[in-house]
Amino acid sequence: MSRGTHRVGAHRTPAERGWPWWAIALAAVAAVVLLTAAGVFALELARPRATAPTTPVETAPGAITDPAQIDPALDASISVLDASGEVGLAAGVGQALADAGWDVAATGGSTEQGEATVVWFDSPELEPVALGIVGALGVGEAQPSQGRISGSPITIVLGADAPGSVPSVAPSDDGDITNSPTPPAP
Repeated sequence: MSRGTHRVGAHRTPAERGWPWWAIALAAVAAVVLLTAAGVFALELARPRATAPTTPVETAPGAITDPAQIDPALDASISVLDASGEVGLAAGVGQALADAGWDVAATGGSTEQGEATVVWFDSPELEPVALGIVGALGVGEAQPSQGRISGSPITIVLGADAPGSVPSVAPSDDGDITNSPTPPAP
């Protein structure tokens, strides 16, 4: 056996050392945090924003603009639902309408999002009241419904055009209006 072909005790160059595992994990966490923050920022920039109407909504002929003019025998109670996605908007609008004398019974959220504000009314004698509410909101349109949408004969569904356009105040805690949170989407 020749000595030159079989090497015993030869030293190998040490393998190149990479990053330690904890440094790789830390870099991965930092990358996830940065990408998440960038994504949230990009979504916020892409979110459509409602702008104040450039021309005021004209009050329709025959609209009841003063809640005191509503026949007391007529149930003209109102529910305000938020389909705009703006947290607390329905409660603020409901409070502003109640402060102005409208009979707001309840506010709440909607599981669906909507673009346009609609004031739904479930009987023809409520149309003048619904038209007056559209005038008070400054945005939207009055539409007849095929039955009750909520527990009230008039239901306002605030769309994406509502934030920044409709009157809204901080809800008071006097118990006159039932405010419910936005239900989770199914």
